[in-house]
Amino acid sequence: MRAEAATPLPETTYSTTTRLTPGELWDFVQDMDNWAPFMVGYQSHKKISDELSEWTLKGDAGPLARIVTFEVHVTEWNGPERVTFRLEGVNEDMGGGGSFQIAGDDSPGPAPPEPGALARAWAAFLRMFGIGSQREGPEGGTRMTFHLELEPRGPMAPMISAMIQPALLPAAQNLVHQVLDRLEGETRV
Repeated sequence: MRAEAATPLPETTYSTTTRLTPGELWDFVQDMDNWAPFMVGYQSHKKISDELSEWTLKGDAGPLARIVTFEVHVTEWNGPERVTFRLEGVNEDMGGGGSFQIAGDDSPGPAPPEPGALARAWAAFLRMFGIGSQREGPEGGTRMTFHLELEPRGPMAPMISAMIQPALLPAAQNLVHQVLDRLEGETRV
């Protein structure tokens, strides 16, 4: 009898640097209502308590498009450094988890020069394809890292994992960039 290899969990980690302080980032990410709508495929979310919410996302993984509802349990609020959460599928046999991590000093960095419209459009185009994954940030700025893993279960898990994996890095990049774009837009002088 041959032992079957375990299917690796689809997961990704994305980090970038910003001129925002850890405190500015923490003020935003400490409330799930602020960043849940930036999840790829976002349909809705309902906050049940400070530690529990329910998110409905539309997942498109190749030929498989599904509406998935997750219970999101925050397992750690460690401000201003980390939010950790677990995911449990409500209507699909799937679990997972993730975290936001924030590292840097709390003194504001110098504002980077504003890119022109063409440069912003080109960067957005490249991000759609997972290219140009690092934002340009000041030396010694604040590093923001988002980690996400999903765990499909059941007999279709290997196939679903293979379809989900390529979508995770672009989803993580999109989430982080939308958070930073929102906050940097609010703090520009």
